Amino acid sequence: MTDLFREVEEDLRREQFSKLWEKYGAWLIGLAVAIVLSTAAVVGWRAWVHSARVGDSAAYDAAVQETAEAAPAEAAEAFAALAAEVGGGYETLARLQEADRRLAAGEADAARTIYEQVANDGGVPDIMRGLAAVKAGFLVVDTASYEDMKARMAPLASGSSPWRQNALELVALTAMRAGEWPEADMRVKEIIADPTTPTSLRDRAHVIQVLIAPHLPRAAAEGEAAPASEEPAPGEEAQSETQDAPVSSAVTE
Repeated sequence: MTDLFREVEEDLRREQFSKLWEKYGAWLIGLAVAIVLSTAAVVGWRAWVHSARVGDSAAYDAAVQETAEAAPAEAAEAFAALAAEVGGGYETLARLQEADRRLAAGEADAARTIYEQVANDGGVPDIMRGLAAVKAGFLVVDTASYEDMKARMAPLASGSSPWRQNALELVALTAMRAGEWPEADMRVKEIIADPTTPTSLRDRAHVIQVLIAPHLPRAAAEGEAAPASEEPAPGEEAQSETQDAPVSSAVTE
């Protein structure tokens, strides 16, 4: 009897499965196909991205080697063409290389434009945007207003950016030019107090601090004329000694 019940139960299960398959089999097959296709698409995309990055890396390395001995203007054109062909981080590197070469070729305005474009590109990593902003800042440090430079460097000077000390230096230099001596002094002290500041930058900050010092209010107060000395002049001292000297006995006689 047990075997009979088991066979009946199995027949019922097969019948239920057949009905379920007839009803949902097409959907299950479609779902399985979709999973396979999506997995294949992800794997294929990753493989393509990796291949593209490898190709972009090779193209960038080749451009660096080929332009090592080229004239700056020629190298700038080569990197401009490369930036139009590659993508991602290598495009940004190519744009920065183009800007560097244009600056070396005497095309400061063109270089500054590229630096500012990179600095304002939200798709570029922050570290690269900061580098571009600092490079653009050094190109306008002699002409930009103090307020303009503060605005340019605000995202770097007030955060934990690796370019923070460079941003503070630029703000301090424009503050000096604008006569904002206490502000310049404060920025320089921030550079000096930061233990992560590179030695060369800290040395420049000390030099700037020396240039600022005579213009600070306390320096002016310390430079005021000292009160007149109460010591008698040499002639007066001699005269006093003569008056206080005892009269010679010869004279009194």
